[in-house]
Amino acid sequence: MKAGLNQSRWRSIAALILTVGGFMVIPLANAQQEPKWNQYMFNDFYFNPGVAGSRQAISTLLASRYQWVNIPENASPRTTCFSIHAPVEFLRGGLGLLVIQDQEFFNKSTNVRLNYAFRIPFQTFSIGLGVYGGMIQTSLDGTKFRPENPNDPLLVSTNVQANAFDIGTGINFQSSRWFVNFAVNRLNQPKLQFNNTGSNLTYARNFFASTGYQIPLNKYWRLTPSILYKSNSFVSQIDYNLMLSIGTRVWVGGGYSQGDGIVGLLGYRMRNGVRFGYSYTEHLGDLGGLANGSHEVFLGYDFTIKIPPPPQKKILTPRYF
Repeated sequence: MKAGLNQSRWRSIAALILTVGGFMVIPLANAQQEPKWNQYMFNDFYFNPGVAGSRQAISTLLASRYQWVNIPENASPRTTCFSIHAPVEFLRGGLGLLVIQDQEFFNKSTNVRLNYAFRIPFQTFSIGLGVYGGMIQTSLDGTKFRPENPNDPLLVSTNVQANAFDIGTGINFQSSRWFVNFAVNRLNQPKLQFNNTGSNLTYARNFFASTGYQIPLNKYWRLTPSILYKSNSFVSQIDYNLMLSIGTRVWVGGGYSQGDGIVGLLGYRMRNGVRFGYSYTEHLGDLGGLANGSHEVFLGYDFTIKIPPPPQKKILTPRYF
């Protein structure tokens, strides 16, 4: 009976991997990458709903990124996200909430996602099969446009808003020393209609794959190489990171973001479990001469809530003589 259950479990896993793999070869156009995060190994729930419930605690994270500092006309992208996810035993998995706000020059968007992951435990690792559904609200400030043809009927000339439904899926393999993630966001290619003239914005599907492995060097030092692959079949990018953990409190590291720049990482975990991380990107090429780097910070905390057992009722019985 146990062998039959294991075979059925692996068939389900194989089917989902093939499904996700099929999504990842679908061609797309009119693409737009999701906001960039250097510290993706700490912010993995942002990319993959399959991570929900993987930390066996209520996991919270607040992250903010200020990209391309001091680009002229205040056009530097600024992104903030808040996430919370936790295991839910009776659902055999985890639930989570992700709120993202992204702003650059004339464009501001807010994305709210509700996530669920069905988790399959094994002896040394677990697998999360996740989905999310949410809404995107985007506003365009047409007063900041500088068009060559101001009389274009499709041009947005005022501050307008539009909403669209957003869905995604992913699979997460998680152990105490390694992780592997595959995810597809903007699966339905949300289309935002801004006015009745036909002006619209279409979000492309975004595909993510990441992996990392922790290598113990001795009792106190650990080395963790990791890779994040991002693509929308129009633009692709690979981020390489190498992080050194000292004890259980401090980590430092560096990396390279393909076609972008060199990354530095550092972080600290306090005695109460609060985690703080910072990264800096020194951009290469022409962009390096225009911007004063990019900054990213995050604050994370995992906790559990212990529900006390109900008090036992005392039943008094008469004493018989």
